[in-house]
Amino acid sequence: MKNTKITYIASLLLATTMVFTACGKSSESNQEAVTATAEAPVVTEAPVVTEAPVVTEAPSTTEVVEENNSWSDISEVFGDEETVDEEVIDESTYIARALGSVDVYLTPDDAESTWSFEDTTEYGSKTVFLVNEIDGDWYNVHLPVRPNGTTGWVHIDQVEIRTVSLHVMVDQSERLLTVFDGDEVLLSTSVAVGTEENPSPNGYFYITDKLLTGNPSGAYGPVAFGISGFSDTLSSFAGGPGQIGIHGTNNPDSIGTAASHGCIRVNNDVILDLSELLPLGTPVTIQA
Repeated sequence: MKNTKITYIASLLLATTMVFTACGKSSESNQEAVTATAEAPVVTEAPVVTEAPVVTEAPSTTEVVEENNSWSDISEVFGDEETVDEEVIDESTYIARALGSVDVYLTPDDAESTWSFEDTTEYGSKTVFLVNEIDGDWYNVHLPVRPNGTTGWVHIDQVEIRTVSLHVMVDQSERLLTVFDGDEVLLSTSVAVGTEENPSPNGYFYITDKLLTGNPSGAYGPVAFGISGFSDTLSSFAGGPGQIGIHGTNNPDSIGTAASHGCIRVNNDVILDLSELLPLGTPVTIQA
């Protein structure tokens, strides 16, 4: 893993911000948006995937949503995945990085694909998938689609393999986010989670996007991550599909509470630290 020092470049900041669709955004301090973005122990033949329990939460908030936003990708500015190294392969998680458009099949034997992904996401980040299993020339991967936990098969010719040794764990009952490198704790911080009405979904996800919001003092803070999970209660939000995100906030008093539409909120200094640590594809487990 390599950590890259954040250079906060003013020219990257845009005047408007694109919504992570499950945590609404506005100029008021108690607002948020959700986006759309899972671990498997390291792949040799078929990596093991663990999925998390079920969520229970409380308080609710009201948030005003602005739908017209524009965020900029920073996945190449901050930390990136490591290329495959046979010496560390058994201690890392495989990430399949798109070489171009990617066709995804329900089974390797299917004649036609079920899903198709461009080489970049709608937010401009490089398209990546978290590998679940390897079978010859085919990778079974976690997909950033509904329902949560969906997997499909991609051919080896359409992706390149990277590795990442990090893993994010979000404990909703403790309101705690922890970053692990193997068994070592790199960072632990309090978070805000979804309300009882719109809880953060439990499950095994991964980071799909790393974005500058263009408004460091706004509802999402300076940086936002999209993850591959979607709200269980919101089929759409703020013009998007109800995708979940991890981002900063302009309401630090909400940290440690159930206050969002499903996103994971952290303080702004923490989201900047996470930007240095976490590459695209980093597994994210959310548990009750």
